[in-house]
Amino acid sequence: MKPLKKIPFFLFLLVFFFCLHGWLENYGFISSSEVLFTGLFIFFGMLLLTAILFLFTKKLLHASLITFFIALWYLFFGAMHDWVKNIAWLHFMHSYSVILPLLLIVNIAYIFLLKRYVSFRPKLFFYLNILLLVYCLIDGFLLLNKTFNNKNIAPTTSSVVFETSKVTAKPNVYFIVFDCYAGYKSLQDSFGFKNDSLYNFLQLKYFKILPSFSNYNFTFFSMSSMLNMQYIQYDYHNKIAVQADMQKRINEIKNGNLFSIFNSMGYSIENYSIFDIKNKPGVSNNNVIVPMHADLITNKILHNRLLLDFGYLLYKFNYFGRRHIFQHDNDNNTSYNNLMASIEKTNNSPKFVYTHLLMPHAPYFKDSVGNYLPINKFNVESKTNYLSYLKYTNTIIKSIVDKITLQDSSALVLLVSDHGYNNKGSVRIFDTAQISAEQYTFNNLCAVRFPDKRFDSAKITMSNVNIFRYLFNAQFAQKIPYLKDSTVLVNHD
Repeated sequence: MKPLKKIPFFLFLLVFFFCLHGWLENYGFISSSEVLFTGLFIFFGMLLLTAILFLFTKKLLHASLITFFIALWYLFFGAMHDWVKNIAWLHFMHSYSVILPLLLIVNIAYIFLLKRYVSFRPKLFFYLNILLLVYCLIDGFLLLNKTFNNKNIAPTTSSVVFETSKVTAKPNVYFIVFDCYAGYKSLQDSFGFKNDSLYNFLQLKYFKILPSFSNYNFTFFSMSSMLNMQYIQYDYHNKIAVQADMQKRINEIKNGNLFSIFNSMGYSIENYSIFDIKNKPGVSNNNVIVPMHADLITNKILHNRLLLDFGYLLYKFNYFGRRHIFQHDNDNNTSYNNLMASIEKTNNSPKFVYTHLLMPHAPYFKDSVGNYLPINKFNVESKTNYLSYLKYTNTIIKSIVDKITLQDSSALVLLVSDHGYNNKGSVRIFDTAQISAEQYTFNNLCAVRFPDKRFDSAKITMSNVNIFRYLFNAQFAQKIPYLKDSTVLVNHD
């Protein structure tokens, strides 16, 4: 027991608990090596802070207790912030202008009390060692229980029956998603913009504009339903989708039935999306929309939460701010360049190419001709900037279509948006049209190119959940029944 009163094990145990708890919460989505590296990096930072404080206090006990408290709220800031937002009588504290000064005051008070009540330090020292040891043992037991009972997160989707024996032709398939691209009616009624230029261009390139709509207003849900050709099992939270719901959708996307079907036909899968697909990693490991790997543990640390909400303010001051705010743009460029290179490449086997561009999704980096906007403009969810970025997105769509029709003219092409315009200011915008915001949230882009023009006449209006059922029926000689089209509004933060 004496070591527990003299050695600050709680510094190591705090890091161990933080990583262990994060691993437990994100079981199946993060590797042990990523957890270990994250823990070592954080522990080194805590040791450095303790050493600096020791220079001032001259007492290890005092310095380690201060380090512990600072690290506690710094590491668990996001969890605490989310908790405060969900408690009605504490909701006022979720504002950064309230919670950050409050934390500063509490810190100063804590340091003052430690300095004044010297006799209290050993008791607190011993208590923290015991407390963190118990917490680590509990989480360790829960993690082992999950491991030995194989309670990893498994997809909750069921397979769609596909008869490979009926398939006679296997053209390349390009599935290209433009995130948050509003449909024709939404743009016309709510933005006063007729998107005729793009639609006329697509029709000249032998695309069929399908009267389709998205089933969900949220990317994770919409993509899961499309890639699995079925609706999401209703096991998510009613009031607001939480991280566990996001993880389920990410796992469903990663293991989408669609990829298994294409694999069964001998297709290779190329992934130029923001998601991990099977054993194909996404274009980025640190996209703020889709946190992956170690980011699942660290995305709630104070500085990462501040970067998420205020990262654009750092743009003018340092490299890290620019890197953060331009992550979407970098990912878009990577996806676009990989797609264009793939179109030029000839494979021995047919290929299914999934590309997901965060365009015209906010932030709105560019104007209609591709010039970068000032930082204070492209981060604002503005109706004008959205429309301008959408017009630039049209030039990207046209360049992709031109490339495919020139280099791979026999390919099947699906141009789809996962949902329509759903930014936070959309309610005010849609009010001008005297139509509910929800209706236009689901109005999306959907155009398909079948060179043989064999379209399934049995299905005219459809939603995204049926788009691949439509493709397989029209082009792969299947008779997969269509699901009833409907929409589901998912509340999310």
